[in-house]
Amino acid sequence: MLCQRATELGQAWHTVDTIGDTDLNTVTAVHMGKRFSFDFAILPSSLKGRLTVAVVVLVALSSTLVAAVALEIAYRDAIDTTGRQQYGLLKSAASHLEAELVNKQVVLRIIAEEIQAPARNRKESLQALLERHPNLRSSFSNVAILDSHGWVKADLITPANVGRGPYDNREYLIDTLRTKRGVISQPFVSRLSERPVVLITEPLLGSQGDVEQVLAGSIDLSDPVFFGKIKGLGAGSTGYLFAISRKGMILHHPDRSRLTHNVNKEAGKVVDATKSAMDGWEGWTLAESKTGVPGILAYKQMQHPQWVLGSVYPAAEAFAGIARARRFAWIATIAIGFVAGTVGWATIERLIRPLKALHQHVYAVEHEKASIDVLDLDRQDEVGALGRAFHSLSVKREAAEQRLRALSQTDSLTGLGNRRQFEQEIEVAAEQANITNHLLAIGFLDIDHFKTINDTHGHAAGDAVLQEFARRLKESLRSTDQAFRLAGDEFVVLIGRVESAESIASVAENILRAIRFPFDYNGLQLAVTTSIGLVVTRPPPPQLGVLLQHADAALYDTKRSGRNGYTVKQLGRSAGFPDPAGPSMP
Repeated sequence: MLCQRATELGQAWHTVDTIGDTDLNTVTAVHMGKRFSFDFAILPSSLKGRLTVAVVVLVALSSTLVAAVALEIAYRDAIDTTGRQQYGLLKSAASHLEAELVNKQVVLRIIAEEIQAPARNRKESLQALLERHPNLRSSFSNVAILDSHGWVKADLITPANVGRGPYDNREYLIDTLRTKRGVISQPFVSRLSERPVVLITEPLLGSQGDVEQVLAGSIDLSDPVFFGKIKGLGAGSTGYLFAISRKGMILHHPDRSRLTHNVNKEAGKVVDATKSAMDGWEGWTLAESKTGVPGILAYKQMQHPQWVLGSVYPAAEAFAGIARARRFAWIATIAIGFVAGTVGWATIERLIRPLKALHQHVYAVEHEKASIDVLDLDRQDEVGALGRAFHSLSVKREAAEQRLRALSQTDSLTGLGNRRQFEQEIEVAAEQANITNHLLAIGFLDIDHFKTINDTHGHAAGDAVLQEFARRLKESLRSTDQAFRLAGDEFVVLIGRVESAESIASVAENILRAIRFPFDYNGLQLAVTTSIGLVVTRPPPPQLGVLLQHADAALYDTKRSGRNGYTVKQLGRSAGFPDPAGPSMP
């Protein structure tokens, strides 16, 4: 109901372009050259009736805010929605390119119809005819006429090429002679320009129906004009479109140094989605691009010619829509409110007071200047209903934002805290250490020979090992300790309330014992061990980067000592704390 009302109010507002001739009882609006007069003296007596008319010219504020909130909720399903949008844009771009190629075929066909059979053997007439059509230069990079044996009879751009040949082994010429119909060639690299080109042909038939000559127009695919016509259909400001042939030749790409290269022969692995698209698949997926940037990759097959049109929409921009939508809603709200207040303040000030109060409350809630309870939920008219709707949406939004905050601090594979949560927790631990004068310690650990597990048993086994490792690590810690996953097989432990070297050694030994038991994966017993580097410091502790460097150095001391153990390093001197422990093996 809220979204429907916001849509109705927004549509009503946009029907009014200008307002004039205003007095206390009458407002005249001009829309698309037509004048409409609203007599407030005959307005319905209900608040709903009066607001329906008044909002048309004045109160777009509430509808804009409702739209902003509704838009924010709609973006919760942003991944699927954005993916379908990108695929739809690609369909439009593909249709545009195919239509462009069809138009070029029509141009050649018209020229072919003008060429009379008696004039086909006169080189000067053919050359003059081509030069007489300026639209050929704007449609093609070059146009030439070849006889059935592949000899050049006319050349629009380079007349000196007349008489060259034969080019009877060219696939496009062979196909045109065989089918007696125009074709669009496969893309190839021109030997003259070293650029990717495609040829469109049109047969010139003799009186007996045989192909006597072939009219051929070339399109330089590296020319920004050809693909530039679909540039506006690209994915955002950081995304881009690209085109490849079914055989992998890059026809269009923002990195022009890759043009004419074959994706199968370039350095690095071919993106799986691109490989599937070259085999005929089309659609969208969430994956990493060739450069390792995660985002939405969409692909659309073109039938004539057989190209693959693709787009890359980086996730950093694709999923930033919520923030952009919120900013846009507020800007629109302010702008519309200013226009409405300037033009119609004197006429319906009394009518919009309840709605204006609602707006002020919502604005205060949005900017954390008041609680959600400031909204008037007891009114029994439309303003009360709108306030209750805002209240419900705000409660839902707050709950969703809390879920997002929790997800942003949790590693999705293991359920442990991620680097962001670790950085927050160690700041708290450092402050507590300063207050209580306790030692602060962290442990840096990774899985020994984890790459071998991945290479031998696959990434699924590696993920299972990471999950079980995280579970055991968490269970082996004390209630005052915390575990986090930084990246890959790298984990860190924040050790709370360190009072002695024995307490640090006890934590490390508990971890080693917990990990030592074989890991079961689909019936396989995998031997997994870990190496640990611990660093302990007295308050005030150094910066986090320094702590991690020393912990990493301690970790590599353990690895050099044979792995499956731990090393403790002490920063500074701490009264009552023994000398730092060297590598310790179980």
